[in-house]
Amino acid sequence: MDSWITTSEAAARLGVKRGTLYSYVSRGLLESRRQPGQEESLFDRTQIDSLAAAKHDGRRAGDRLLKFRAVSTRVSSISDDRLYLRGRDLSDVCDTMDFAAAARFVLAVDEPRRAPEVDLSVIARVDVERRIPLTVALIAAGDPLRADRTDAAAKALGLLPVLAQAVSEIDLGHPWIDLLVTTLIDNGLAASTTAARVAASARAGIFDAVLAGYAALSGPLHGGAPAAAYELVDAVVDGTPVDRALADAVVDGRLPGFGHVVYGGPDPRATIVFDRIRADRPTSPALAAADLIVGRAGRAANVDLASAVVARELGLGPRAGEVLFQYGRTVGMAAHVVEEYGEAPLRWRGSDTGHDRTR
Repeated sequence: MDSWITTSEAAARLGVKRGTLYSYVSRGLLESRRQPGQEESLFDRTQIDSLAAAKHDGRRAGDRLLKFRAVSTRVSSISDDRLYLRGRDLSDVCDTMDFAAAARFVLAVDEPRRAPEVDLSVIARVDVERRIPLTVALIAAGDPLRADRTDAAAKALGLLPVLAQAVSEIDLGHPWIDLLVTTLIDNGLAASTTAARVAASARAGIFDAVLAGYAALSGPLHGGAPAAAYELVDAVVDGTPVDRALADAVVDGRLPGFGHVVYGGPDPRATIVFDRIRADRPTSPALAAADLIVGRAGRAANVDLASAVVARELGLGPRAGEVLFQYGRTVGMAAHVVEEYGEAPLRWRGSDTGHDRTR
């Protein structure tokens, strides 16, 4: 039944209401079936994705080759400014699980598969924010079965202890850090998870697919964003007037640590982390600086500012936020990769009106 999806998921993939979906059935555009004990009708995923693709270029589904299949995910979802991991509110996940338990929950696997050994002395020679991608690249390079998709989730779970060793100067067991990386596990179809899914669609192995995600994550507008937020917090802690620090921090109209494309209000991840710091260390200088910045900016902070406060208060340096983003998001990217393996291959392909460049 893996090729069949529920009415709700089918409607989401098409971007229509359930009533519209049933009208497609009555017009013979789609087929549906019912199973005993199922509350919703089931639809063939290929039919749904073909119809979704056809809608984008105005041609009937039967008149074209499928060039793109719509994407939805069960790894995480965002609704009313709340983030859900596998259907559970992030705040509940953080209240009841540490990062290790949350990783097993999101990857839906209990036992890790041990990762191939790598020479950590080589990894230690590069900057800390490059060590996790390099570790995974070396693991992939030394694995003769790196394209084997068997036990992909268990392989991803087995990566985590090796990644922790690669960045051993950061205490990943610290309660604030454990909480932060848990909040960073996934946040919908972000650039990093999408990049990993594109690679998985071409049937890259789990290590190479995650590497594609790290490449997207390295950008200053994604995983690299906490570094700029750190510099802002650091400046205010060191005595720079908040107005001057804010003015210096703005780049291309963006204020680091603020705003997010999917949240209209407060970023729930930031709220969770700030609440913990406030409870544990209410006199934190970095937290006080963040409060000044938020009050003067008049906007809701995002998780990058919370990450900056953690890194500054614990003395980890400006690039630690990127490392923690990589570590936490490894779980989410791997979960998306495993999910993508269940889809039709090579579905990430846009229309091209010129010569055939599909290869």
